[in-house]
Amino acid sequence: MAALEILHLTDPHLLAAAHARLHGWQVETSFGAVLADALRRYPNCAALVLGGDLVDDESVAGYQRLDARLRALGRPVLAMAGNHDDPARMQRHLAAATVHGVLDIGDWRLVALDSHQPGTASGHLGERRIEALAQTLGACPHRPTLVFVHHPPAAVGSAWVDAIGLDDGAALRTCLAAQPQVRAVVCGHAHQDARIDCGGFDCLVTPSTMRQFLPGATDFGLDPKRGPGYRCIELDDHGRWCTRVHRVAVADACG
Repeated sequence: MAALEILHLTDPHLLAAAHARLHGWQVETSFGAVLADALRRYPNCAALVLGGDLVDDESVAGYQRLDARLRALGRPVLAMAGNHDDPARMQRHLAAATVHGVLDIGDWRLVALDSHQPGTASGHLGERRIEALAQTLGACPHRPTLVFVHHPPAAVGSAWVDAIGLDDGAALRTCLAAQPQVRAVVCGHAHQDARIDCGGFDCLVTPSTMRQFLPGATDFGLDPKRGPGYRCIELDDHGRWCTRVHRVAVADACG
């Protein structure tokens, strides 16, 4: 069987108005350009995963317009909330996506977690969600699995980003390390590309579809040398995977 291609797009920070700008970025234009590039390169992709911070102003209009775009894709979509999201509105208005759930794609299982923590930029799962995850994974121990969560559960090496990461990341890592079918955890939030060795599995961090943060920075800093991006993960029928990040030149999105 040919490898399954999964596209991970994250941190678009869309807004209620289609042509509105955020931090100088016309975020919807940038997201649309990245999505178009991804679908051009991978026209047969099996599923799309949206990694959180989908609608920065948490507006109903923003989620509804995103939902219309997702319906037009005609393929499965898995989505999760970031700190710049309203999980309840996502559940109501992203009808074309599975929100904080499970997708079985071929021989593989994709699991999306809700790390949104009201009132703060950092993430939190809590004992209840981690226990539920362990039960979900334990119920299907022979299906290779990717776990998706907005906040990285391990340090990416940027001090200010790590300070607002997943505050119970150690508990998540412990849970996943006990489940050998978990091949990797895939995250957003950090607006940069990173691959972190978590022992029994890798943590993959995907660039944002808008502005990029400077890797290794102690304090907030932008990376002007790297453009918006996305990740493709190829999954084979032997439980193996490989991944590649693509960057996209987006005309007139920032300025």
